[in-house]
Amino acid sequence: MAKSTGFQTNRNSKVTIGTEVTVGTATAASGGTTIEMPVTEFSFSEKDKHSLGVAPFRSGLGGGAQSDDMVKWQRHDRMYEVSMTFQGSAKAINRICLALYGDGDGTNVLLGNMPSDVQSHIKDGVANITPVTLHFENGAHAGLGTDIHFISCVCTGLTLSGDIGANGGMVMGTATFVTGYEPVESSLAFSGGTHTLLASHTSFFNMHDMTTAQTLDSEDLVLFSFELNISRAVNRIGFDQGNSFKPMGYSVGGYEVTGSLTCKRDSESASAIDNPAGMALDLDTGVFQITAPKVFVDETSINFDDDGWKSVIPFRCTYDGAVATNPVVTIATTA
Repeated sequence: MAKSTGFQTNRNSKVTIGTEVTVGTATAASGGTTIEMPVTEFSFSEKDKHSLGVAPFRSGLGGGAQSDDMVKWQRHDRMYEVSMTFQGSAKAINRICLALYGDGDGTNVLLGNMPSDVQSHIKDGVANITPVTLHFENGAHAGLGTDIHFISCVCTGLTLSGDIGANGGMVMGTATFVTGYEPVESSLAFSGGTHTLLASHTSFFNMHDMTTAQTLDSEDLVLFSFELNISRAVNRIGFDQGNSFKPMGYSVGGYEVTGSLTCKRDSESASAIDNPAGMALDLDTGVFQITAPKVFVDETSINFDDDGWKSVIPFRCTYDGAVATNPVVTIATTA
């Protein structure tokens, strides 16, 4: 056979998230709800992802090698992984929060009683608001003109990070997804419905705009950088051998919310870390705002930098146990 002339590059690809109606069925090409993401980098598992299952050697004479009956593709438990790093626009953050915990209306509140029964018990063929189709234009092996999409991807985590001295101060997000459904390589053009174009991302979270509040326990911090991580476990349930070993569903675990702050080491930061009872975090640009009402500081450390010593403050977010519907963290993207 002749060598292929096809290839893929990041410059020729575009990442789109599609809202699904039914688990196991991709977003409709016509009339669906989709959004082009402002990604800066991305990665995904190869199409024929699997490990090999190998039978043990037989004992005795004549058992010193393995036949083709003794080696099989392990497809019953495979999980494809997708990751994307994106610029922290309001629309992008909203969409990932919707995929991660079911609230993407701009308030983006993670509650203590999440995930709901429906969101924690994702079943093939049943409607659910959180799984998504992830589409990569020109991402198939054939290259230009053929796409690849991953069906019923479940978000396992979101990291938001900002550094006033990096990326022009823009807050960046990284979202991770998994799916047990085999990806599809085909040409796909979205039309009709609600399609949010890349040019529609016009409002961005930036550290230089954080003039309203940079407080922990109501203490004013000189904040150089921050990171917020929300993660959860997702496990596949069962398999259908007659249908590409697709899963029968997913089991979703609880949310772990952690993060860190790096700020000027001073009397304000000293007061901020001296509270064992849990305290409030508030990072606010006047439009974008991250709040967490019950933050517990982990073991702090010092960066002995030439431009001044800094406090590094790791933390964990919880909800107020008085009511299970109290918020753990809010990532608001509207004033």
